[in-house]
Amino acid sequence: MRCAVYVRVSTDREEQKSSLDNQKSLFYNFISQQGWDLFDFYVDIESGTTDNRAGFKQLIEDAENKKFDCILAKELSRLARNGELSYKIRRVLNTFNIHFITLDGAINTIEDNTDKFGLYAWLYEEESQRISRRIKVALQQKALKGEFKGSIPPYGYRVDNKRLFLRDDETCEAVKLIYQFYLRGIGIDSIARRLDEKGYPTPGKVAQKKDAGLYWHGSSVKGILQNPHYTGDMVQGRSTTKSVTDKSREIIKTENHILVSNTHEPLISRKDFEAVQSMMKSRYVKRPKAKKHLFTNLIICADCGTSLWYMQNRKGYVCGRYRKHGKHACTSHTIKEDRLKAIIIDDLRQLIHISIDKNSLFEKIEKTIQKTKLDKEKKLVQMEYEVDKLKNENRKFLKLLANEVITQVEYRDITSLNQKKINSLGAEIVNLKSDSNDETVDSRQLQEFVIIAENILKFEDLNEELLHRLIEVIEVKEDREVVIYYKFMKPLSILV
Repeated sequence: MRCAVYVRVSTDREEQKSSLDNQKSLFYNFISQQGWDLFDFYVDIESGTTDNRAGFKQLIEDAENKKFDCILAKELSRLARNGELSYKIRRVLNTFNIHFITLDGAINTIEDNTDKFGLYAWLYEEESQRISRRIKVALQQKALKGEFKGSIPPYGYRVDNKRLFLRDDETCEAVKLIYQFYLRGIGIDSIARRLDEKGYPTPGKVAQKKDAGLYWHGSSVKGILQNPHYTGDMVQGRSTTKSVTDKSREIIKTENHILVSNTHEPLISRKDFEAVQSMMKSRYVKRPKAKKHLFTNLIICADCGTSLWYMQNRKGYVCGRYRKHGKHACTSHTIKEDRLKAIIIDDLRQLIHISIDKNSLFEKIEKTIQKTKLDKEKKLVQMEYEVDKLKNENRKFLKLLANEVITQVEYRDITSLNQKKINSLGAEIVNLKSDSNDETVDSRQLQEFVIIAENILKFEDLNEELLHRLIEVIEVKEDREVVIYYKFMKPLSILV
C-alpha cells in the first residue's frame, strides 16, 4: 500500500512547527506497523477552510493520477474544515479508488468505516464558523479602540504598536501631490504617470510585495483618494469575508463602519478629502464596453510584450505600456490599422503566388513541422526521464528520513530543490505536449490554410475570424518593423 500523508497547521508559529514534526512521527510509526510504503508528505501551513493550498492541490492532482493507494491524515479537519470541500475530497477518492484513513479512528475506508463522514464534515465546519466569529469580534474590539488591524498600513504610514505614524520618506509627499493634482482637475491615470516620472515608489514596492509592479496604476491612485485614513480618522470594518468557506469580500454600508476620530496625524485636511469625494462622485460616468478592433489580442509590443491599444484619433495602435505610463516606460510603437491590413494582404499574396506548385508548398511545410515534432518528442522523453529520476531520488530520501539516516532539515533541503526542478520540468512537459497537439497537421489542414489565404486575397479585406485562423501573433518593433508569426510558417519581418 503506497501512502500519501497530509499534514497541516494553521500558522507558522514555533509551536505549530513542532506540531508538524509530531504529526509526521505518528505517521512514520503507523506506516511501519502496517508494513506499508510511504509515497510522500504533503504539507500546508494555512487554514483548512479553502482548497487553495499548494500541498492540498498537489495531493488531489496526484490522487487523480493514481500515484498512491491511500491518504492518511490525523483527522478529517486536517484535510478540510468545510463541508462542501469534505464531500469534494470524498468524490475524488471514490472516483479514483483511493482509500482514506484518519488516525483518530473516525474514518477508515479499508474497514468500510465511513458512516460518520457527513457528521464530522458538518462538525468541523461549524467549529470553523465559531472560530471565525470569535476572531471577527476580537478585531472589532481592537478597531473600536482605534488600533490598526490591517496587515498593510495606508501608503504614507507605518504601524507601531498597532497605531499609525507618518513615514519619514517621500511617500507622504506623494499622497499630498495626488490630492493636489486631483483637486486641480487632473485625471487618475495622468496622476499615475506623473508619479512615475517623479520616481515615487509604488504602494506594492513600499509594502515589499513579491509581485509589486514597477509603475503606478490608476486603481492605486483611486484607492488613496478614497481612503479616509488620510484625514487622521481610523475607519475600519469597510468590508468583510462572506464566510469561512467563501473568501470573497462584501462591502459593508458606510453607517456600519467602525470610525474612531483623531487617532493619528493627518496627511490631508477633511475639507480637501470631502472635496475630492464630491468631485469623484460627479465625475463618475458608466463607460460603455470597449469596442474590440481588428487586431485586438493579436498585436503586441516587441520590446515590452504589452498589447498594443487601438487609438481612435490615430486610427491605429500604440504600445499599451507607453499609453498608460508614458515614454519612460516604453516608446509608442505606432502602427496604422489600414497599413497593417495592407501589409498582411500583400504578404499573403506573395506567400500564395510565389509557390505555383501547391503540393510542393505542402510538402515543404509538412517536413518542417515533422522535424519540429521529432525534436520536441526527443526533448519530452529526456525531460520525463529526468522527472522520474528526481522522483526516485525523493523516494530514497524519504526512506532515509524514516530510518533517521538523515535529518528533517537535510531532507527538506534536498527534496525541496528536487521538487522545484520537477515542477519546472513538469510545466515544460505540459507546454510541449500542448504544442505537440496543436501542431498535428495533415494535408487537409494545409489546404485549408491556402484556401483561407486565397479568400482574403479575393476579397482584399480581413476579418477577425480569418486573422485568428492564420496568425499567432504580430510584433511591432520600435523602428516600425512588423514581425508576423503565421500559424503554419516561420515569422516574417516587414519594415513599414
